[in-house]
Parts: sequence; C-alpha cells; structure tokens
Amino acid sequence: MAETVADLTAAVNAALSKLSPTDDIPEPARLQLLQALDKLRGAVEPPIQSLLNICWALTVNELNEKTKGDKDLLVRIMRLLSANRLFTETGVDKYQPQPLALGFATGAPPSEVIKKFHMILRATAYTHEFLEARGYQSPDDAYETPFQRAYGTKLHHFEWLAQHPEEQHAFNTVMETGNRAVEGEQWYDFYPWEERLASEADRVLLVDIGGGKGHDLARFKEKKNPAGRLILQDLSEVIQDIQAPLAQGIEAQGYSMCDPQPIRGAKAYYMRTVLHDWPDKQALQALQRIREAMANDSVLVDLIMMTVFSSLERTEKQWLSLLERAQFNVIKV
Repeated sequence: MAETVADLTAAVNAALSKLSPTDDIPEPARLQLLQALDKLRGAVEPPIQSLLNICWALTVNELNEKTKGDKDLLVRIMRLLSANRLFTETGVDKYQPQPLALGFATGAPPSEVIKKFHMILRATAYTHEFLEARGYQSPDDAYETPFQRAYGTKLHHFEWLAQHPEEQHAFNTVMETGNRAVEGEQWYDFYPWEERLASEADRVLLVDIGGGKGHDLARFKEKKNPAGRLILQDLSEVIQDIQAPLAQGIEAQGYSMCDPQPIRGAKAYYMRTVLHDWPDKQALQALQRIREAMANDSVLVDLIMMTVFSSLERTEKQWLSLLERAQFNVIKV
C-alpha cells in the first residue's frame, strides 16, 4: 500500500510539473480533472478531516453577516482567494480558511503588517506630486512629506498615529515583529558594555530611546543580567500598547525624543533604528536633548523613509557630520 501511495504521489507531482499557469486547458477537460482530484481527495482524506472541513467552513451568507457588505462582491473576492489557495471551497458558496488565510485574521501580526504597508504605499503614491510641487528639492522636514499630502494632515506621522488607534497598533506590531525582534548578534555581544558602562548600582545604566515595547532591553536583561536601572522610552501610545509585564529592573516611560530628556546623567543613552526615521532638522533636536541630559562620562550608543518621514539612510560620513553638529565626540564606528 505504501508503495502504491508513493507511486501515486510521484505520478501526481510529475503531472503537475508538466502543467503551466499559461496552459489553455479546454473547459470540459478542466472539469474532468477537478472531478478526478475530488475523488482522489475523498479516497485519501481521513473521514474526520472531511467532517471538520464541512463543519468549520462558512457559507457566503454567514460571511456576509460579518462583513455587512455586498454579497455578490464577497463571492467574487472569495473565488479569487480560493483560486490562490487561501481558502478551500468545500461546497457551493461554502469556504474553509487555509493556514495562510488564518495568518491574516484580524489581530494576527500579518494583518497588521498589511495595514502598515497600506499606509506607506498610500503615501508613496503621492511622492511624484509632492516632489513636483517642491521643484524636486530634497525634503528636510518630517512635517512636510508625501504622507501629509496623502492623508490631508499637518501632523507628523507619529502624531497622526496617536489619533488613530487601529493604525497605531498596526505600527507597534510591525515594530514588534520586525527589526526589534531580530535574532543574531546584538549590540551587547560586540560592545564592551561591562567595561565602558560600569557605574554605581543606583545609577540608570541604559535609556533605550524609541525602544518600542522593550524587546532590546528584555533581551539584554535576560542574556547579560546587568546591574543598574534600565529605562524604556517611547511615545505614550506605544507604551500603553504593551500587553505583557516588563522584566524586573526595566521601567517604561512615555517620552517624545524632541522634548527635554527626563532621565539625567544616565551612563548610556541607546537609540536603535530611530534617527534614520528623521531628517537632520529633527535628528539634531533629539541629539541635543540627549546631550543636555548627559553627564561627563555618559555615552550615546546608536545602531522607504522619505515618503513618511522625509528621512534618509545616511552614509557613515553623513552620520559623523550629524553627530558633530550636535557636538558629540565620536569614539568608534
């Protein structure tokens, strides 16, 4: 029996390799093939799976009750999604979600990624119009970007997010699942923090500015268990969106980087993927706020942007110029 199944699997895969999406299959032949595939599925699918497919599938009417939209439009969308294997049509106008579709369910991280990139793409669509109106001059202010034109607002992107909780949550989720959650070598793996950040036990050891939901600090605390206080700073809307309790020794604080820095004299101020969100005008303001708060032995550790922030990915020379204008002494790159 095992050999028969293996031979059948090989035969099906071999047949699939000969098909092309561009093949013009006559409709009668297509229907015969689909019927044969249904029979094959019925022969090998466990009865319990067949039952679950039927029980857990939703009819178009049930879906329409949830979406409150046009039923005919819903049918067209479901047919497209089924053709792309996000759903399986288990009966006439009856659909069961596949794993990929479940990944895009409301609240799931992939669905939040789509929301976030929809915002970016909408702003991107106004890039030509924005640049044309400026005579194709490089933007230098985070309050003058294609984003403001696309959304009809004078607010900065982050300020606008604060007034739109659903989009704010999408942004927070993207940051949580994106560059703030990367694995691999971290700054504390190559930076001699034990030597250079040694200080009194009651002194704030590290302030993570724009640290999102605290992934970097939590990882630092778990792997290195440093003494001293760790402060997580981000916009109040981000801090309020933190669901799980922070690790012991980590304190969360709502803060906007262009405001006066409330933590004075910390041993280190840390910014990861923060300044690249901002053009020089606002980046200089943020750096000056940090410099005002630093003690003599404090250190600063720093590790698609134009359409939303008027920012840029700076070269090493541009970073050095920015830091020198903020009156920082660069120790090492």
